[in-house]
Amino acid sequence: MAKILSNEELIAVLKADYSAKTINKESLLRRQWNIDTFNALERKQLKYDKLEKRIMLYKTMEGEEVYIQYPGKESTENPKMPLDFRPKVKLKTGEYAIDLSFGAIWDILDDISRNHNAYLKYVAALFFRMGYMHEYKKIKMSYDCEIVKISKVGEKIEKNEKIQLEWYAMQLEEDVWYTLNDKMGWINLGNNQVISFEGFIKLVDLLFQNEDCKYYYKNIVIKKKDKYKLSSGRTNSSAANLFILNYLEGNVKLSKLLDAFQKSRGVPMIKKSDYSVVTDKIVINVDIESR
Repeated sequence: MAKILSNEELIAVLKADYSAKTINKESLLRRQWNIDTFNALERKQLKYDKLEKRIMLYKTMEGEEVYIQYPGKESTENPKMPLDFRPKVKLKTGEYAIDLSFGAIWDILDDISRNHNAYLKYVAALFFRMGYMHEYKKIKMSYDCEIVKISKVGEKIEKNEKIQLEWYAMQLEEDVWYTLNDKMGWINLGNNQVISFEGFIKLVDLLFQNEDCKYYYKNIVIKKKDKYKLSSGRTNSSAANLFILNYLEGNVKLSKLLDAFQKSRGVPMIKKSDYSVVTDKIVINVDIESR
């Protein structure tokens, strides 16, 4: 049975020492593996908003089911991104939550800062982990997959099947999720929908995964950059959210935040030297400092 961890125990579990030679190097290998895995998913006969597949990849302690559903909207846009997908979550109520955007994530982080500011360091530690897939575990198993027919009147499950995947997934002990769910309370998604903190983080993780897949396709296939080294994607998305968390914690002035957004065209990057600041030393950059 899961138990509430003390702050010291929680910090001990989430603690990480960043180094370009270790965490970053391992991250590139894990990211590439997942990109290859998700890009290889069979998409024949599928069409966005007509016939789609969804695969349940996570199930939370509260019984929420977190999926990827594909193809995504960008598969129909110009330039076409045929490997696009989107994360979906089935809530405790049995209904599917509204799609999560980066703007919605920022609103949620703002809500957490207003109600649980002292816990933002834990949120930051998790966003760091998602950015580098730190301590993710390789899993090989058969997952539930639904083929969904979509029409103006709604959607209908045409077929249920199993799909074999081998990928790196976020893995933390139940005690960690139980503790964080208790600290953060239910997360308001809008539209009168709420999700557990665990469900929110795992939904963001799959959104970051799509960013990795999308930018890989854009650079390798569309732009023909054979030497692309995963310089965009989940690590950048994580860094942008860490920058926002640093502002919400009071470590960065609003003018600096807005200036960073403007100069970066919407994707500001936290300095690696600020990992220890935003996480209150749960994460430190051992390339430049020591514990």
